[in-house]
Amino acid sequence: MDTLTVVKKSEHIDQRDTTKETADFIHSFLFGNAGIVRDDQGVRSRLKMTRSTEGWIGIPHGGIGMGILLELALHTGANGLDPVYQYPFNVEYRLGGASLHIGDAVEAAVIRNEDRLSGRILREGEDEPYLRANIHYGKEGPHKKVQFQDSLPVRYDDIENRLLPLPYYRNCFVCGVEREEAGLRRRFYFVDGEVTEKIVVSLAGFDEDDKQSFNRFQRNEIFHPLPILALLDETLGLAAFMVSASGGVTVRIDYTFYRDIRVGERLLFFGRGGKLRGKTPSRMMCWASGGAAVVRDDGTLEPVVSASGQWLGVPALTHQMREALIPAELNRRAFELAGS
Repeated sequence: MDTLTVVKKSEHIDQRDTTKETADFIHSFLFGNAGIVRDDQGVRSRLKMTRSTEGWIGIPHGGIGMGILLELALHTGANGLDPVYQYPFNVEYRLGGASLHIGDAVEAAVIRNEDRLSGRILREGEDEPYLRANIHYGKEGPHKKVQFQDSLPVRYDDIENRLLPLPYYRNCFVCGVEREEAGLRRRFYFVDGEVTEKIVVSLAGFDEDDKQSFNRFQRNEIFHPLPILALLDETLGLAAFMVSASGGVTVRIDYTFYRDIRVGERLLFFGRGGKLRGKTPSRMMCWASGGAAVVRDDGTLEPVVSASGQWLGVPALTHQMREALIPAELNRRAFELAGS
């Protein structure tokens, strides 16, 4: 990962801008008018983080950067845009370099290595990347499919009537309810009745309104990784909050995708809060794991993505949650459920 270099335009004469190859909704959402340039090392793009990428107030959602790098990864094949991913594939993300804000210009790049693809997003004027990624095709990550399966209920019916709604933001890419731009418009739920575990879930594919939100992020009826990455990042992050009672930022997260996920499939996104380390708000670290499962017609669950990650508590973000999450009564209950 540390050997990744961003190739300057002047170093190659065989570059080509592949923007026209991906003149679709996903490309427009992620890159705007920015081009994707290929050279003999990989692909890259210079773009700006607009308000459409917002997660925390004024801050791009981490899932957007993750989706940008996986979209660039599609362009590293010999023919440009590869038609499918090779399953299973694992993506490891590391955050924690330079901070990023709405309006910042960045350069995103993905290069080919012998056994993986490496990616990073670098804010203009910075030396330390905001986001790094390692992409391994044909490989499962540390949170195995069997582990995720064991953590799930046997059937969706087992939790369907125990879901307590959690609060949401106005403009967040994942949960924003007043966005002018496209977004996922997801709701989150705390699974009530668990004695020792803090579990958060979200749903997709159950509501006709998904056609205007979550379902837009697909090509040829197969979901792009972007909505999966972003929604799982948020689901696991909220599970970490339920353990820590602290707003936080993703330090690392990994995903393993096991197959294509198709529009029309009902999806359960599942996050379980894990261990907590640190006694002061500014040094608190929390772990969470989970994934996405298809809800079959008989209510049983098929794991299609597994995930695990680590979050760092940030007192300013806890304050933001208290002040900005809506509605107020759900916000109060969320902090009570988290033990705060």
